[in-house]
Amino acid sequence: MDDKQYAVFCRKASDVDELIDCAASPGMQKTRTAFQVEKVVVLSDADYAIFRKEGFMQDQIFLFENGDRMWFDPSEACWHCLLVKGEHSREGILVEAEGYSYARYAAHVPDCSIVRVDEVPVQCEYPVKLPNKKKEVPER
Repeated sequence: MDDKQYAVFCRKASDVDELIDCAASPGMQKTRTAFQVEKVVVLSDADYAIFRKEGFMQDQIFLFENGDRMWFDPSEACWHCLLVKGEHSREGILVEAEGYSYARYAAHVPDCSIVRVDEVPVQCEYPVKLPNKKKEVPER
């Protein structure tokens, strides 16, 4: 059973519309490649809107900080990447920066809920905060 996830990664796309067009172009579905999310990066909805429209080719501090979590494994033909999404967005962008701090390779994910991210660390970019989980404090 093949439990891998697949997406069409495009090189140096300028925005989400170009990613969608790239993936839909004739022949690109044959280039679907396996991927594994190494970290989820959650941006504020406003920052995500900017990233998806004009931020792919701009240096992003969160890509620089997570350079060690992105690589392509040729032996398994698998992208190890970040999933970048907005705080309340359904969609997201898979990014493999290839050592750069911009989205050198990226893929559009229309629905993040179908991407397996169990046990994957989550990084919330300011002003986003992780949801509060009530901790039970043992009494002494």
